[in-house]
Amino acid sequence: MIIEYYYSVASPFAYLGSKRFQDLVKKYKVEVLEKPCDLVGGIFPKTGGLPVPQRSPERQKYRLDELKRWSEFLNIKLNLKPKFFPPTNPHLPNYFVIASIKLGKKLILGHELLKNLWSDEKDISDIKVIEQACEKVGLSFKDLSQVTLSKENEIEYKKNTEEAIANGVFGAPTYIFDKELFWGQDRINFLELAIQKKV
Repeated sequence: MIIEYYYSVASPFAYLGSKRFQDLVKKYKVEVLEKPCDLVGGIFPKTGGLPVPQRSPERQKYRLDELKRWSEFLNIKLNLKPKFFPPTNPHLPNYFVIASIKLGKKLILGHELLKNLWSDEKDISDIKVIEQACEKVGLSFKDLSQVTLSKENEIEYKKNTEEAIANGVFGAPTYIFDKELFWGQDRINFLELAIQKKV
């Protein structure tokens, strides 16, 4: 059983769903194809989405209301308006996550960077913050850096983004299981039900 997981380390809703998704993966022993992608520069322009600062005041307010509701409901600490959002360079931390995946470590660095941005008030565009995140989860920053700075990583990032669009992805997090798309951390229960039918 395979789940394709499309997200960006700049997404607060990906953060709210990250730990629960990891628990789900462990519970059912499913394989995850973790695919960090470019929301703002790739997916949104192709699917009718807008970066947060460009959305109407009504949509921006409701987004904050939903983040508050869900963070309280899930008991997850979350800064509604973190100092370093949007990241000045959202691509760099995603590149590092792709590097960690290539080295066989899935989900852990992505989760830590999401936590850094949305809970710990850190700048995930800062290479020092990324280095600390790697150390926190037991990954070699030196090894990851060598993979991250390769042209192949940039190509992989673009490929993930193009693949996401081709698969109907328009926001994050998105989970695809058995050709069925589940958008949003609030759809994890439905994702679990779909998995249960295949167990």
